[in-house]
Amino acid sequence: MRKQLSISRVRLFLTLGLAALFVFASVGLAVAQDSASRRLTVGVPVTGTLNEQTFAQTYTFEVTANTPVTITAISNTPELRLALTLTDANGQPLAQIANLSGAEVRLSNVTLPSGVYYVTVLRSSGAQGAVSGQFTLTLSAGIAASPTPVPTLAPITLNSMSVALSWATIDDLDLEVRDPVGNSVFFDNPAAGGATLLANVNNGCRNTVNNPTETIRWASGRVPAGSYEILVYYNRACRQPSAPVDFTVTVTVNGRAQTPIQGRLNAGEQYVASFILESAEAVSVQQGGANPLLLNLTPFAAQISAPQPLGGRTTVRSRIDRNNQVDVWSFEGTAGQVVSIAMNAVDGGSLDPQLILLAPDRSVLASNDDSNQTRNALIANQLLPVNGTYLIVATRFGKNIGGTEGNYELILSGTGALAVVPSPVAPEGSAPTATPQQPVSEVGLAGLPVGALNISLTWNNRADVRLLIRDPENRSLFSDVRTTPSGGILARQDNLNCANPTSAPITYAVWQADRLLTGTYEVQVWLRNLCGETLLPTFALNVNVRGQQVLSVQEQPDLNGRFYVTTFTINPDGTVSAGRGAVFFREALRDIGDVRDRAEVAEPLIYGRPSFGNVDNANPFTVYTFQARAGDRVRISMRATRGTLDPVLYLLDPSGVQLAFNDDAAANDINAQIDAVIAASGRYTIIATRFGALTGGTTGSFEIAVAPTR
Repeated sequence: MRKQLSISRVRLFLTLGLAALFVFASVGLAVAQDSASRRLTVGVPVTGTLNEQTFAQTYTFEVTANTPVTITAISNTPELRLALTLTDANGQPLAQIANLSGAEVRLSNVTLPSGVYYVTVLRSSGAQGAVSGQFTLTLSAGIAASPTPVPTLAPITLNSMSVALSWATIDDLDLEVRDPVGNSVFFDNPAAGGATLLANVNNGCRNTVNNPTETIRWASGRVPAGSYEILVYYNRACRQPSAPVDFTVTVTVNGRAQTPIQGRLNAGEQYVASFILESAEAVSVQQGGANPLLLNLTPFAAQISAPQPLGGRTTVRSRIDRNNQVDVWSFEGTAGQVVSIAMNAVDGGSLDPQLILLAPDRSVLASNDDSNQTRNALIANQLLPVNGTYLIVATRFGKNIGGTEGNYELILSGTGALAVVPSPVAPEGSAPTATPQQPVSEVGLAGLPVGALNISLTWNNRADVRLLIRDPENRSLFSDVRTTPSGGILARQDNLNCANPTSAPITYAVWQADRLLTGTYEVQVWLRNLCGETLLPTFALNVNVRGQQVLSVQEQPDLNGRFYVTTFTINPDGTVSAGRGAVFFREALRDIGDVRDRAEVAEPLIYGRPSFGNVDNANPFTVYTFQARAGDRVRISMRATRGTLDPVLYLLDPSGVQLAFNDDAAANDINAQIDAVIAASGRYTIIATRFGALTGGTTGSFEIAVAPTR
């Protein structure tokens, strides 16, 4: 009875205080708030702080049509309890709610006509009390589904339970088990939820033994009932050459061994399986498979052919478990729209979400398993290449062979025709801005857009092969920078960091016609990681400019990660020319060759006196010499002074043997610098060139100098 009375008092406070609160707001409530944006965007959480001085924070949003909205505030501080109020533009209260016992407060499915609205987050104690802390506020559009009840299975009392991994080689394999309530036990977390990893055998190929066993054991007593996930990792090959490893996993409950799980892994691969524990007598082992992140959606063809339309909804809730391993949602997208999709586990359980976004032609556009070092999944800022129906595949790690289960919340946000949109607020005096749109007249490779310039890189296995394009303004488009001011967009990049690997990967870049630059473009391709593959991939690099095939190259990347470098040039008259391509052996002079004849007539450098030169396609390197004595300490520096030049330096001894090389003087300095101690007196040779040397694309003038150092 006391709890009900307390809630009634809070509601009375809210009702009586609303008029005063919004009168106060009309004369400047914002003075008590920080200067951050107060406009809410659908699906984009914002954070705020409440304390004794600022016990309420107000935000605004705009509805463009009769739309149901859901507003959720979650306290990030255990002592802070929250209340919400919703008003129209005139300050008239529309809805309010408070929660004295939990962290979350929500106004669900409030249907609003077009207009501007205000939502206020308050401490549930109002101006009273000294509690302070942060909260997270989220606006969702469309009907929010009610959370699916979480099945509650009573814990089971067991005398013993264990999961054992055994194999017959000295290689380093690892075992991980996830329990039904989200605990995980493995080499980096050897004890959790009453379970313990007894030993990490053959770790790092040290103290190796043949026929090893790794075991995770639960103490006698109560253990969670439900679905357990088993993961086996082939962490490191300790034999040379490496070879596949056969293994066995045995689940034992109360001394009774279950049907063993048997599998095979190559180095760098992982295997996932599961078992369901309903009682000491009811244990069912589910055989699994290798490479659980492979995007094989064939088992879910029926769901993909009949997706659930999101309609106007931007937030939905559902459940993934052994009986429903995947949900498929659909939405209508437009070319140039940029969307973000979040899949967050909620309400407990063990769910490890995975997201896959399919283009209208049902090709994989993007995917994600773990985001920001959490189990949740996020596809962020994804460019939609064409108009059409896109599918969101919401599933779990391992999909049909995985073992995690739980409820999830799916949030769709971004630019385009979503139900609730914020009104743009530009700083005073600023020029209006517009979201860049990708004009698309046709659809190309794998449903990707066709622009004025299209560059595709494809290869034939799951290795992580990278692409970088440097434009005529010396701006690079690659995995860390996915758009450039010259209109470049990295629309797709597969097998990045070996995540969600596919054996038919594509990396694709497109340039918008209205900002395409004339000049020389440099293209780099390199192998970042074999991702467990034993054979080098073969890659195909294709460049198309305004419908003209400019480059079509088939090569294998260098095993040691050296760059394949080539160029093409868009001339002012619209013609396009391709440069030669080759692997750039930065640390060796293989592509420049013997320069002894040039050294005989090269310009001599004098200590402390700079000289000047130029690098271009007609003159890709310059040779200099200087006289030095044994014991001299010298610094050779090459500094770009004009153009796009990316300097590179080589130092050769009097007999022509290379002594040193430098590409970048420091982490944020593309200039080149060599510090050397002279071993023998004589004439030394310097080669001043660019990244890529004969096949590179940067050009410009430079200053070069040799100076003594102490």
